[in-house]
Amino acid sequence: MAAKSGPTALHKNLSRRVSFNEATLAKPLPPPDDDSDTESQNSRSRCACACGALFSSCCACVSIIIGVLIFLGLLVGGVYYALLQSSLPEVRLHRLDVYKLNVTNANDNTLLTTDIEIRLNTTNGNGKIGLAYGGMTASLSSEGVNLGYIKLPAMRQKPHTSTDLKVRTALNRAMVEEAAATELVDKLNKNLMVIDAMLKGHIDFYLGGRKFNGFGFKVKCHSIDQSEIDNGHAPKCNSKMTL
Repeated sequence: MAAKSGPTALHKNLSRRVSFNEATLAKPLPPPDDDSDTESQNSRSRCACACGALFSSCCACVSIIIGVLIFLGLLVGGVYYALLQSSLPEVRLHRLDVYKLNVTNANDNTLLTTDIEIRLNTTNGNGKIGLAYGGMTASLSSEGVNLGYIKLPAMRQKPHTSTDLKVRTALNRAMVEEAAATELVDKLNKNLMVIDAMLKGHIDFYLGGRKFNGFGFKVKCHSIDQSEIDNGHAPKCNSKMTL
């Protein structure tokens, strides 16, 4: 019996191919589990929060420790500085000798020549701490007129002792303003000269044979009247530590 041909047979063959192809297509993946993903994100969030809180707590502790150390350092430094400041010597200017003070004119210039000495009495009133002075310089002036500058030798001072320190400066034909020089000579002749002395240097401290590094120091004798010194007074100078 002959096989059937024609439109019917062709329709059956196409149906078989289409059915086969649809069966072999890959199945789509199931959607992700929303509950498990949310739980994982929450877990990571809790972990990040915990780490952040721990880090913040550590930072706070470190900041507090650093703050306490800085405060203690400043406190100790302040006490140390105050102790050394209170151990500075008392300085008084008790003598003024003017060996030379000449004013000349040359080429329309006013020239000043001087030779002046002052004496400073330094008293270490501390009964236990010794003093050592180094790198000292001194300068003299009178109402804005420079009277000279000098370097001084180092010296030591034991507890409860006084030392006389000589400061002698000189100028040789230094240019000055004519009016200031004339007024300076006039006041000297009337014993009304006013002296300013500045002493700078470094001071160290000794206690029980042990040396403690100190600071710079400055001694300023401001506007000391010649007449006051001539009358036997010894005006006190201002002493202070410098950094």
